[in-house]
Amino acid sequence: MKKLLYLFLALFAVHTANAELNEFHPEFPLLDVDGGLVMESGLPMSTLQTCGECHDTGFIVSTSDHLAAGVFEEGEIPCLECHGSFQEPADWSALPFNADGSLSVEVMEVHKPLDRNCASCHQVVNNQLDIPLTVAPQPSEITMTDRTGQIFAAQKVVNSGLNIEGKNELARPFDVHADRVVHCVNCHYSLNNPVYYRQREESRPDHMTFDPRRLTSAEYLQRPFHQLAKGSSRDGLGAFETENSMRRCETCHDAEVVHRWLPYRQRHFASLACESCHVPEVFGPTLKTLDWTLVDSAGNPRREYRNVDGDPFAADGLISGFRPVIMARENVGGERKLAPFNLVTSWYWTASESNERIAPERLVEVFHSDGRWHADLEPGDHHEAAKARLEAAGFDNVQLASEIVPYPVNHGVVNGVWATRDCRSCHGADSILGASVQLASSLPGGLLPAFGDDAGVTGRGSVRALTGGGAVFTPSTTAEGYYVLGLDNVPLVDLAGLVMFFGILGGVSIHGFLRFIAHRRWGVPERPTKRVKLYDAYDRIWHWLQAGVILLLLLTGLIIHKPHIFGIFSFRYVVEVHNVLGFILLINAALALFYTLASGTIKRFFPNPDGLFIRTFEQAMFYTRGIFAGEAHPLEKTPQNRLNPLQQVTYLAIINILLPAQVVTGFLIWGSQYWPTLTGMLGGLPVLGPVHTFLAWAFAAFIVMHVYLTTTGETPLSGIKAMVTGWEDVEVHDEVTHSNVKEATHG
Repeated sequence: MKKLLYLFLALFAVHTANAELNEFHPEFPLLDVDGGLVMESGLPMSTLQTCGECHDTGFIVSTSDHLAAGVFEEGEIPCLECHGSFQEPADWSALPFNADGSLSVEVMEVHKPLDRNCASCHQVVNNQLDIPLTVAPQPSEITMTDRTGQIFAAQKVVNSGLNIEGKNELARPFDVHADRVVHCVNCHYSLNNPVYYRQREESRPDHMTFDPRRLTSAEYLQRPFHQLAKGSSRDGLGAFETENSMRRCETCHDAEVVHRWLPYRQRHFASLACESCHVPEVFGPTLKTLDWTLVDSAGNPRREYRNVDGDPFAADGLISGFRPVIMARENVGGERKLAPFNLVTSWYWTASESNERIAPERLVEVFHSDGRWHADLEPGDHHEAAKARLEAAGFDNVQLASEIVPYPVNHGVVNGVWATRDCRSCHGADSILGASVQLASSLPGGLLPAFGDDAGVTGRGSVRALTGGGAVFTPSTTAEGYYVLGLDNVPLVDLAGLVMFFGILGGVSIHGFLRFIAHRRWGVPERPTKRVKLYDAYDRIWHWLQAGVILLLLLTGLIIHKPHIFGIFSFRYVVEVHNVLGFILLINAALALFYTLASGTIKRFFPNPDGLFIRTFEQAMFYTRGIFAGEAHPLEKTPQNRLNPLQQVTYLAIINILLPAQVVTGFLIWGSQYWPTLTGMLGGLPVLGPVHTFLAWAFAAFIVMHVYLTTTGETPLSGIKAMVTGWEDVEVHDEVTHSNVKEATHG
């Protein structure tokens, strides 16, 4: 029922927006440039004269974005291209003028800009649901749909007339905002529209939290600002700032409400633009390259589309969904976030010392004769011949130039059902954040392209040529200052960790093998032992809980670090388990600290400085030589003195350096979403992540050594059994030796 209601409302709104006449605007006389009635003079209509009867056209011209961008020529501006659908006829006498020189609203309808008006220049915009959507070729125009593949339409992809791969499975609209009857002007509005106007923060007095003053509707209609809210630009008068007024996703949506399933929500919101997940694919023919070096006879470049097999505008041209490349950009409001782009690579000729671009019409004059290529320029790559012709035509310092232009993708938004939700899409070696995108299948003139200085994004990553021709761009989140778990790592850290881990593993393996050989050859002398309770219940419970938590932390941490290797595990749940285990480790360590302080048993971890060097040397000699010869242990274990000097030094380093460092870095990584300023002061995730990883490798190496040393007791399993039962058969030294040991260790 709810879906039917949405459909009814959408159909009604589309019908209202496109079918009903706008009777609010009165009929008006059409005037020529001299102010006379066009029905009498037959001259072209002057919008400045006609619209200037009620509107301040001089103000409109001075504040027009489109005029400043060169879309319209100086002088007359075609108001009706945006505010109507009227086409000026060659003969005015054929129209039914009223006596005052006006046309009826049925003939001359004036309205606010509709989506179809914007579509005439920008991209494919379609609010019709009953006619299958198609994309018409524009041989002399390069629209936003060409540059980005964006289609702003309420129609479902499956119902469109486009030949899209897997179309039958795409029962969603091209854009959810168009489906919800959001129009272009709802976001790209006039900056002084009293409905949307927001004063700049720096121009508002500090004591005012809200300024109630607004233009009246009459004042706004007389002097409507024609700079529209967009990206990040400031109007020439300094009255408005679009980065403070442009509608963004967060202007209308509360992401916290609908993303409760997402772990590290604040971190994601701070790093990712909404489009990164909510524009997973675009389905319009999307440009890959524009080769202006050998334009055709009409001055059009050679085009290559990245997601089309065959002719993009023919019935048999197969379009596949294209996932935009994710790069960092300055978002509206000055926030720097990862957002989707399409990269269009262009090649063109420049000349003169200032490297000015040679206009296409001049290239046509040089390369073509009677609408045909000169023989030395076809077919194939003949850029040397083209350069020679340009130089012969009088151009100096002719150079082949290339540029990668990133175009942001903001439309084609899908709802949460179709959005990217799998954590492994971003976290892993095959992450979409690090996915390479082909720039070109060939390199005209062999010139490798690069990003321009005014690209609007940093373009950090690598551009490399392919062996078989062409080039690819691979973005780098680390180069952009981000650190994505599962994707980013410091190879040197992993290499050092692996060397340390396998070095310890190899060392204890060799040591254990030599012990086995020595004991098989010479046997182990029998010595008197006695059964001693070394570990009480708390010691044993704490130890096994801590050991289990550390092992699970290492396992889950490895899955988070390399999720592509462990595809059977859910990245999201592993992260949550890792966080819970981290807090268990922290609590257990805090309880252990309290217990050892309260009971006084903390003293067992501090070696007696008297004779420490000698005792440490004896213990080292026992592990490196005496244990192979079956010599007695230098230390007789007691409940109060069960750690040898090497163990005491090692545990002090673990407890006071390794464990705190691991806990602190892990806690800061977890807390980066809550205290980004604090983590930023410490280098952020790009520093904390590699440090945490290296410490994990150190813990793994310590566990290998620790487990191996438990086998050096009276029997290989006596140490482990003692930690289960609390009792251990310890070697009894003679009275003299025992007395010396007690004196050395306890003073």
